[in-house]
Amino acid sequence: MAAGPDRLQGPDEAIEIVGARTHNLRDVSVRIPKGRVVAVTGVSGSGKTSLAIDTLHAEAQLRYLEGLSPFVRQYLTQRSRPQVDRIGGLTATLAVDQRRLSTSPRSTIATLTGIDGYLGLLYSRLPGLTADLGRPLSTTHFDRHAAEGRCRECHGAGGRWRASEESIITRPDLPLLDGASPWFAKWRSGEHAFVPALAAMRRVDLAQPWEALPERFRHEVLHGTGDEGVEATVDMPNKNETASWTYTTTKPLRGALAEVERVFAQATTATAKQRYLRYLRTTSCPGCGGTGFGEDARTITLGGVTYVDLVDRELWEVREWSDLVRRGLRHAHREVGAPLLDDLDRRLELTCRFGLAHLQLSRTATSLSGGERQRTRLAGQLSTELSGITFVLDEPGSGLHPADKDHLSDIARQLCAAGNTVVLVEHDPEVIARADWVVDMGPGAGRHGGSVVFSGPPAGLAAEAGSVTGRHLAERGHHLRRDRRRIDADTSWLTLHGIRVHSLEVDRVGLPLGRLTCLTGVSGSGKSSLLVALAEGVAAAVDGRRGVDRTTGTDRLEGVGPIGWVTVVDQEPIGRTPRSNPATYSKAFDLLRALFAATPAARDRGLTASWFSFNAADGGRCTACAGYGRTLVDMHFLPDVWVVCPACEGRRYRPEASVVRYAGLTIDEVLGLTVAEAVDRLTGPEQLGRVLTALADVGLGYLQLGQSATELSGGEAQRLKLAAAIQRGATGRTRGLVVLDEPTAGLHPADTQRLVDVVDDLVTAGNTVVLAEHDLGVAAASDWIIDLGPGAGRHGGSVVAAGTPQEVATADTVTARHLRRHLPGPTLPDPVRRRQESHVRDRRRAQPPSGAAGRLGPEVHPAPAEHRHPR
Repeated sequence: MAAGPDRLQGPDEAIEIVGARTHNLRDVSVRIPKGRVVAVTGVSGSGKTSLAIDTLHAEAQLRYLEGLSPFVRQYLTQRSRPQVDRIGGLTATLAVDQRRLSTSPRSTIATLTGIDGYLGLLYSRLPGLTADLGRPLSTTHFDRHAAEGRCRECHGAGGRWRASEESIITRPDLPLLDGASPWFAKWRSGEHAFVPALAAMRRVDLAQPWEALPERFRHEVLHGTGDEGVEATVDMPNKNETASWTYTTTKPLRGALAEVERVFAQATTATAKQRYLRYLRTTSCPGCGGTGFGEDARTITLGGVTYVDLVDRELWEVREWSDLVRRGLRHAHREVGAPLLDDLDRRLELTCRFGLAHLQLSRTATSLSGGERQRTRLAGQLSTELSGITFVLDEPGSGLHPADKDHLSDIARQLCAAGNTVVLVEHDPEVIARADWVVDMGPGAGRHGGSVVFSGPPAGLAAEAGSVTGRHLAERGHHLRRDRRRIDADTSWLTLHGIRVHSLEVDRVGLPLGRLTCLTGVSGSGKSSLLVALAEGVAAAVDGRRGVDRTTGTDRLEGVGPIGWVTVVDQEPIGRTPRSNPATYSKAFDLLRALFAATPAARDRGLTASWFSFNAADGGRCTACAGYGRTLVDMHFLPDVWVVCPACEGRRYRPEASVVRYAGLTIDEVLGLTVAEAVDRLTGPEQLGRVLTALADVGLGYLQLGQSATELSGGEAQRLKLAAAIQRGATGRTRGLVVLDEPTAGLHPADTQRLVDVVDDLVTAGNTVVLAEHDLGVAAASDWIIDLGPGAGRHGGSVVAAGTPQEVATADTVTARHLRRHLPGPTLPDPVRRRQESHVRDRRRAQPPSGAAGRLGPEVHPAPAEHRHPR
């Protein structure tokens, strides 16, 4: 291990980690200076998170919990003890990792940052000091989910989901059971079996188009038969069996509208509810106007604004409102209002500096991009005046535009100035270069990582020959290798008209088919919204060819004909249970189980492919641990501990599974292989080789095939989805659209070239790839750039530049200024840039709208200074 000058001697100067062996760490010993900004770096899978989160933060968390009474500890979810010999000089820690935020509809920007609590206090205290309300108020009067604060008519829901006839019957010119209705296209509830019986009872021919059927029959299918029963014989398939069972019953029909609402209400998971949302529409509550709030929140004003109106404003507007309230405080009210406003302003300022000033307080967590979710959590955690804390932040620069990264460094410096230590798990060379100290992990990933390559100042890392991170740190702007494809008169275009999603309002935007397009712009400029509009619009058009109609945020699409499928590659988890893993998600495990079942040893014993599944109760999995390989031991007042299953010794399977081998390996040994090892050792069918190679190509060679999906980061989950898209793009009979949202999140710069290579393979196969990205090295390697802005929120949502990377680099936008250093060749002097920018605009104005060049996108103008986002 190389190291810079190290004067860190005692526990007052450094946190000393000795003998860390958590996950892939190899007996790591390292000192982390206190009161500094420390970056923990390394390639993906090198052990950064294992050191900072799973060792340092986990140990501090456990030490705090040990100080609580046993009675309190039994109600807390506690972590397992990290594998480490000793940690000296440890302080209390606050960590923000990459765990996915709650999908509860109650989670908003206001609740996640804690701003809602201060607003509730202000609205419940200050109005009562200036007016006779006749009763005291509490914060619950401004909470739509509390009995005191919700609308009495809709109980805080703001409306209700109602089934829509138009969404159930989408093609009335077709027969009911043959294309007229996606609801009746497959078995979705028990009522489906009664429709043919009702048709027979009413002597209706279901082969006729829906619109030609008698009005009474159509009304009964949708609204029910009232009290009149319908006798039907129902054939029900037996789960996991080929047999079925039959019964005859008589009952009235509820009707499709009521049945949709019933099954939606009874759905217990978000996935199940999503299955029925396509048949539902929301209706606003007339009492509260769809807000869900009670009368107090809708009528009581502070600073001339009601609570309902305030939470729908953007954060920078709330800051202005806070200043207005402060100036209007009477002397007698300052004792109550000033401290609340001080705390509110601190949270608002920090949230805005994280690039979130464009978001409304009422914006739900589920509608945020991955980077916005991460920074919202950061703002909530860092809004503290504590000192002596170690903040552990996992890739805080994720989703940040290069123009916003100065704010991140400034916030980290302020935390250190207040007596804290900041540990950043980070890939971004710009953020690393601004740190005081760097701990570089590696040298490789997985089993090839887990060691400290360097510990010292960033300047020393840049000179460290054995560090992959150091080589990128020494460069100023990385240049990715890719042969860009020309955009000319022969290029086909996909054009979206009338896009309205969140703050994005664009009349027309064009994307070249069979090309790589990159969406750029500052955080909140509308990139993710455009991706949503694109994916939903094209998916709706593809579904429309199959007789399925649904609404999107786009009025009209042109040129979608060549696209046969759509895949969205985001950072949502691939599984919520430890049973899901890279092998099961990629379908490689299906192929592997078939290979094991085809071996002579398996055939002699009559073992099928399902016998080798650790999810099948009647297969060969270990009965003691149900195929987990581990068992959870209840330690009562101590943290629960996962221990290796004593029956199977972690192998997941019963002993008889060990007699069946493929390529010299048992089934559990195959699951223990990394993707890279599996590529070398499993030389089975071509399809398996393609799956494993795709996983390795997206930079996941270090993952074990059987590694639990719950242990994967958002970036790793996203690259698993990308590998699946590569498979579909390479083997599909039709060309598709692949949409990626910030694919370099969690990716080391050394792996970015690999990502560009696999994306290029998709384009070479004839597919269209559109990605939203802040890594301007990736943007510079794309064929076409659509730059959104000029600012964020209501100050963004427009296309401010569109063209090839060289053309966009000449524009007067925030992104263009950072893009230039990623392009080969000298930076253009300002006079030359202005001449080229004028030439590009004049050339586009001269193009006829019907020509290929006329579909490149809306006319581009530099953003006026007064329209840029206030900072």
